[in-house]
Amino acid sequence: MTIKRRINISFFVIGAFFVLSLVVYFWNSHRQGLSADSLRRATRRQVIFSDIQQQITSSQKQIALLSQALSDTGGGADSSDINQFKEQQRKTSEQIRELETLADNDVRPKITGLATRFDALRSSWTVFYENFGVKTSTAIMELAMRGDPLSREIVQETLPKLEAADRARAELATRQFFRESEMSQQINLGIFAVSTAIGMLIGWIVLQHLVRGLNKLKEGAAQIGRRQLDVRIDMPTKDELGDLAAAFNEMAENLSEARAELNRRHDELEAEKQHAETLLLNILPARAAKELREKGSVDPRYFEDVTIMFTDFVGFTLSTEKLAAEDLVHMLHDYFTAFDRISRRYGLEKLKTIGDSYMCISGLPVRNPAHPVDIVMAAFEMVQAVEERGLDSRFPAWRVRIGIHTGPVVAGVVGIDKFAFDIWGDSVNFSSRMESSGAPNRINLSERTHARVKDFFECEHRGKIRTKDKREVDMYFANGILPNLLDESGVLPPPAFVRRYKTYFERDPPAFPALLVGATHV
Repeated sequence: MTIKRRINISFFVIGAFFVLSLVVYFWNSHRQGLSADSLRRATRRQVIFSDIQQQITSSQKQIALLSQALSDTGGGADSSDINQFKEQQRKTSEQIRELETLADNDVRPKITGLATRFDALRSSWTVFYENFGVKTSTAIMELAMRGDPLSREIVQETLPKLEAADRARAELATRQFFRESEMSQQINLGIFAVSTAIGMLIGWIVLQHLVRGLNKLKEGAAQIGRRQLDVRIDMPTKDELGDLAAAFNEMAENLSEARAELNRRHDELEAEKQHAETLLLNILPARAAKELREKGSVDPRYFEDVTIMFTDFVGFTLSTEKLAAEDLVHMLHDYFTAFDRISRRYGLEKLKTIGDSYMCISGLPVRNPAHPVDIVMAAFEMVQAVEERGLDSRFPAWRVRIGIHTGPVVAGVVGIDKFAFDIWGDSVNFSSRMESSGAPNRINLSERTHARVKDFFECEHRGKIRTKDKREVDMYFANGILPNLLDESGVLPPPAFVRRYKTYFERDPPAFPALLVGATHV
C-alpha cells in the first residue's frame, strides 16, 4: 500500500469519525431541544395552572361576595363591573385554551373538558351578573343550580388533579432534560475521545512507518556515501519508500559497477603509467625523469666530478659483413643486456649506445665519491662477460676495448621529439680517446682516473700514448685488485678491500667482481 493511499485512508477514517461526531452532536442537540421544549411547556403549564386556579378562586370569592351583597342590600351591579368581570373570565378562558395547546396529547382531552366546564361556569356566572339586582330569583337560582357546583368541581377536583398530574410531568421532563444533557455530553466526549485516539493511532502508525523507512534510507544513503557500495537497503513495503529504496539500491549497484569499471580503467592507466615510467626511466635518469614530469623540461646541470666509460667491440665491422642483420642485432642485444645488468648492479647510468659502442657514467645524476672505483669494477665484469661469450661457438670472437676518464661534465636533456639525456664537455671526448687508444679486452685509464683508483687496483703505466687528436697523454691499464687487499679466505668482497672502500667513501661497495679474487688479470 502506498503512502499516499495510507494517508488518504487515514484522512477518510478521521473524516468519517468527524462526520459521525457531527451526526451524534446534532442528534443529541435535537433530543436536548425536545427535552428543553418539553420542560419549557411544563413550566409554562404550571404557571398557567397557578393563574387559572387563582383567577377562578378570585372570581368564586367575588361571586360569593356579590351573592351576599344581594341578600343584604338588594342592589344590582353596574355595567362596568359586569364588563370587567366578563373580561377577566375571557382571559381565564384564553389561558385554558393556551394550556390546551401546551398539553401533551394524552392530557389534552382532559384540558378540553376543563375548558368546556369553565365555559359553562363562565356562562352561569355571566347570567348571574346580568340578573344581579334585576331578576334576583333568576340570579340566585342560576348560582345555586349551576354556578356553585361547577366552580366547586373545577376548583376542588378538576384543577388540583390536572395540576398535580402536570407537576409530575414537569418533574419527569426536568429529570429527562438533565439526563439527556448528561448523556449527550458523555456521548460527545466519548466520540471525541475515540476519534482523537483513533486519529492519533493512525497518525502514529503512519509516522512510525515513515520514520522507520526514512531511517533505513538515511542509514543506507550514509553507507553509500561512505563508498560501501555493496550495501542494499532492505525495504519490503511496496510504497514510495520502497520505490525510493529500490532507486537507492539501483544507484548503489550502478555506482558499484561504475567503480569497478573505474578501478579497471585506473589499473589500466596505472599499468600504462608504470609502463611509461619504465620507458622514461630507460631513457632518462630517475631525477631527470622526475624533473621532466613535474616541469616539462630538464635544467642543465654542471657536475664537477664524474667518471665516463666508453666500450667498443673489436671485430664488429668484420662481423657485419659475414652475419645476417637479424643475428647481428640479436648478438649485440645479448652483449648490451649483460652490460646493462652490470651497470645497474654498480649504480652506473647508461647514457646511450652508438652502433657497437656503449657509453655509461658513474657519479651522475646522484653524486657518489666512489664513482671511479665503481666504474672500474664494472669494467672488469664487462670484459669477463665478453670473454665468456667469446668461448661460445654461437657467438663471434669479439673482444672489447674499454676507456675510462674522470672529470667535469654538463648534463641535460635536448630536443622535444625523441629527447635524450646526454653529457657534454672535454671529459667526454677524452674518455672516448681512452677507448680508441686502448687494447682488446683491456681497461685503459686516464691519468686522472688512475690517480683516483690506484689505492684499490694494480695498474700498468703505458707511458705517453698519442691519441687521434695528436695529443700525447699518460695512460694506464687496470690489471686487477691490489695484492695487499686480497686474502686467502675466499670471502667476497675481500674484507681488506671493503675496509679501505668504507674508509675512503663511508659506504659499502655495491658489488664486487669475483674474477679479481685469486688471480691478477693480465
